[in-house]
Amino acid sequence: MHVAICDDNGADRKQMERLLKRESDRRASTTGVLYIDSFGNIDALLANALMYDLFYVDLCMTPGVSVSDLVERLAEKGSKAPVVLCCSKINYREQSFPPNVFFLDKAIKVAELTESIDKALEIKAAAPSVIELRDETGTIYVTEEEILYAVAKGRAILVTLTEGRTKLLRTDLYNLYTQWAASHSSFLPPTGHFLLNCRHIQKLGPLSATMTDGKTFLLPRALHGYAQAILASLS
Repeated sequence: MHVAICDDNGADRKQMERLLKRESDRRASTTGVLYIDSFGNIDALLANALMYDLFYVDLCMTPGVSVSDLVERLAEKGSKAPVVLCCSKINYREQSFPPNVFFLDKAIKVAELTESIDKALEIKAAAPSVIELRDETGTIYVTEEEILYAVAKGRAILVTLTEGRTKLLRTDLYNLYTQWAASHSSFLPPTGHFLLNCRHIQKLGPLSATMTDGKTFLLPRALHGYAQAILASLS
């Protein structure tokens, strides 16, 4: 599990690093190692915020900066990971936050820290598996249900997502299929030109598949049976 600390008090930040390192050592043979990154400001944290499964935050010493702003910006980036607000000079419990926000009091008690990590692991286990899509403009994380299809465009692959979104990836269809199919059973083996998510097939004909966005693909006869079997498993 990847954990981020964001605390503008340097001494508190170092103490949290030590506590989490000890917690990681204790969990190495059970729930797994904790990968810990530490930040002193919001902008540094937000640069790669979506890679983290859990945040520990306290921002009470920087004028004009609030945890409310950080929580809002994390949500805007698409993060659904739990955020633990560590109360010191500010009692964050007196403010309104979304349901993924929890609280700890400083000085941090080991038992309470352990409990917060256990809760984060439960949330992570219950969350849908995400797929990483990376291009020159950055990285996004989507669920399997958000992917409609991928189409070869020269030496790149154009991935079409729900709500008309697209992502141009420098890879090939077979590499994508290998990655996606390892954890998700809804993807049809690719042809030389496209890769379909059967979850979004609206109409399956003998030689074609029409997707929920209206796009129709000519389907090789050899893949028709595969598509039928996947659709049956999804129903």
